[in-house]
Amino acid sequence: MKTLQKLTTLAFLFVALLAGTSAFAQQTQSPQGQGRARLTAEERAMMQLERYQKQLELTPDQTTKIKAIVLESAQEMDKMRAAGGRPDRAAMQAEAQKRATQINTLLTPAQQEKFAKMLAEQMERGQNGGGQGQGGPRRQNSQGNQ
Repeated sequence: MKTLQKLTTLAFLFVALLAGTSAFAQQTQSPQGQGRARLTAEERAMMQLERYQKQLELTPDQTTKIKAIVLESAQEMDKMRAAGGRPDRAAMQAEAQKRATQINTLLTPAQQEKFAKMLAEQMERGQNGGGQGQGGPRRQNSQGNQ
């Protein structure tokens, strides 16, 4: 009888350990389940700023001001995601529009043209299934589903 209790306890501990490991692994994956950890707001803001610097040829003053805008926006997006449940798409789009408007006011007319083109390309990628600036259509699985 004691052997049966020990085996039951051991089995229970094994299942608990397995469940805990699984939960931890899910926390470190992106929502798409591709095994990548989600970037912090600061990391996302820096990546975006670097892209803007490269494509728009920002001045040091523009870079400083735009860095503050994209960082604040990334932090707001994180708050929306952390609020629980599915993020409000309309609120996230409004935040992205606000960020674009703030950045646009800091740009020269030539930069504004480039920026508008960048945003249009980003929208096109998103509509084609690329989403989140990844570019290109999504791969289909063997059943033809996206």
